[in-house]
Amino acid sequence: MLDSDIWPSDDARQGSMQTDGRTLTRREPRQQRSRQTVDFVLSAVQLVAKRHGIQAITTNRIAEVAGVSVGSLYQYFPDKRAIFEALHDRHVDDVRRVITQATSDCASTSLEEFARELVLGLVDAHAEVAELHDVVAAVVPQSARGFRHALHHTFTQALSSVVDPARYSNDEAERMLFVLPRLVESLVHGGAHAPLSRAGAKSEAIRTVLVYVNSFKGGSPQNY
Repeated sequence: MLDSDIWPSDDARQGSMQTDGRTLTRREPRQQRSRQTVDFVLSAVQLVAKRHGIQAITTNRIAEVAGVSVGSLYQYFPDKRAIFEALHDRHVDDVRRVITQATSDCASTSLEEFARELVLGLVDAHAEVAELHDVVAAVVPQSARGFRHALHHTFTQALSSVVDPARYSNDEAERMLFVLPRLVESLVHGGAHAPLSRAGAKSEAIRTVLVYVNSFKGGSPQNY
């Protein structure tokens, strides 16, 4: 459901990158065994980060935890940057699925219910890469902007298809489209460092978003 200008297409995201004047190409897995190797490597990065911290992430340790040789790792990832970019690509796909699912499940519900389901899914998706969030964001600095654009697109669709679209004036819709993408992006990404449990982060993020949404048209905040 995301337009190609919101986030790069798969073809645009995969392939090559520039490092020290050289072009490093990330080999794309074609066979099932190759795809499993890539999955093992990416899962190993998250395990190393959780167990030992970001500073402990080395290609040797990743290969050891993944149960593959360093040579096999380098067949698909020429350096650590390529690994982090692959993690970003996978994360983008996860977020796409969350947005698509929330949009489908809440096609005929209120904006409040849609916002609740969207935030729930996005907090979970980002919690899976919480330890790596800062590193991945540094490698792909345009990631947060792309996420915000995707949210803007998503809330635009939601405001045009809620049960009672006349509930919000054009001015109110414009203000919501200015605030909601930034608010959700900040809460979801900030949750990676929140001194709360995942359930607590979800609760506070939903409460904040719904208090804002319910402030329009005289809507009064409810219990969340």
